[in-house]
Amino acid sequence: MMVKRVGLLAGGGDLPLEFLKNAKEKNIDVVLMQIQDEINKKLSKLASKVYNIKLTALSDIIKICKKEKINKIVMLGYVKHSNLLKNIKFDLRTLKVLLRTKDKRASNILKSVIKELKSEGITILDSRFLLSSLLPDCGFLTKKRIEKKYIDDILFGYKIAKKIAGVDIGQTVVIKNKVIIAVEALEGTDECIKRAAQLAGRGFVVVKVARPKQDMRFDIPVIGFQTINLLKKYKSAGIAIEAGKTFLLNKEKLIQLADKNNIFIYGI
Repeated sequence: MMVKRVGLLAGGGDLPLEFLKNAKEKNIDVVLMQIQDEINKKLSKLASKVYNIKLTALSDIIKICKKEKINKIVMLGYVKHSNLLKNIKFDLRTLKVLLRTKDKRASNILKSVIKELKSEGITILDSRFLLSSLLPDCGFLTKKRIEKKYIDDILFGYKIAKKIAGVDIGQTVVIKNKVIIAVEALEGTDECIKRAAQLAGRGFVVVKVARPKQDMRFDIPVIGFQTINLLKKYKSAGIAIEAGKTFLLNKEKLIQLADKNNIFIYGI
């Protein structure tokens, strides 16, 4: 795909930064639209234009795209779902999209937003654009091999995680001895891990997956240093992630950190 100029709708985390670095290497011009609650000052240095936007103002995104003559956008980074439960005001265009969306699960709302943008000639690109190198293959990514009991936990956890992801509850489960210790909801993966550690102690396994019919344009699972450091802190055995559908931030260094602390990372 030949792309010379693209918009980046950026939430929190380091994934937008990885995208901007790769875009710069390929001489792709990026217009950055940062969600106000998730501002990262590092991003603005790598973008040609920077706009701070409200997540709830779809009309502003459209206006920026028209002004900058952008017809392609990538959506990357997280938005704290708990923020959506606070007293927030939607612009008229966003409100209309929400009212038309009968099923208010996050994935359905995002699909409705994408459809609305498409009606204005704006296409949302696959999240893997410029980032495919961050996706793991199947099998062991770390040097550590795992005991059979952990494999059993992974296989058991994978089935459960896929079910909860399919109904938009979360993407992560924590297991120990084939018992589900914690399920991710609005609090996010890291808080789910902390809660599980308090309940189960050391030796638990984390499984993180994509939705059963994952739309690769948004909400792809991500793990980074913070997650691996939590596994280290709470003495987890390791983490299994869905191969080809999970971004590993700073992939090589992340695997080195896991190896150093005897934590497995497995692509399932």
